[in-house]
Amino acid sequence: MKINRDLPGEDVRIEIIPLIDVIFCILTFFILAAVGLTRQQAITVDIPKANTGTSQMQEMLIVTINAAGQTFVEQDLVLTPDELRQKLRRYRAQHSQELIILYASKTAIYSDVIQVLDILRQEGGSRVALATLPSSGDRP
Repeated sequence: MKINRDLPGEDVRIEIIPLIDVIFCILTFFILAAVGLTRQQAITVDIPKANTGTSQMQEMLIVTINAAGQTFVEQDLVLTPDELRQKLRRYRAQHSQELIILYASKTAIYSDVIQVLDILRQEGGSRVALATLPSSGDRP
């Protein structure tokens, strides 16, 4: 078998266009992943309905007790009653006349609700309210 060594060698080239396509695909993936991870999730709580409830459209601090008995201040999980007191004191130092709303799930343990409500009354004074849904089921 004869090998022809007289032919000039082909130039080796690195194509940059496919490399740019791959980089843009990776960049798109990381941007979408970052947006998905930073999106804040709301805490869903099934609160009871009341016939005499009124809508309070003002600045307020929202404290939530979910069905598992976990307590949240806004979106932050509170692990101990002392931590809840500290967060309420910090909030009260900046917003002395603002309302504190307690959202408690229908299936939350009654003693947990009373314990948190007691702390709210101690730290928040008379500006504490329990959240309910209007009897029609429409949210304000």
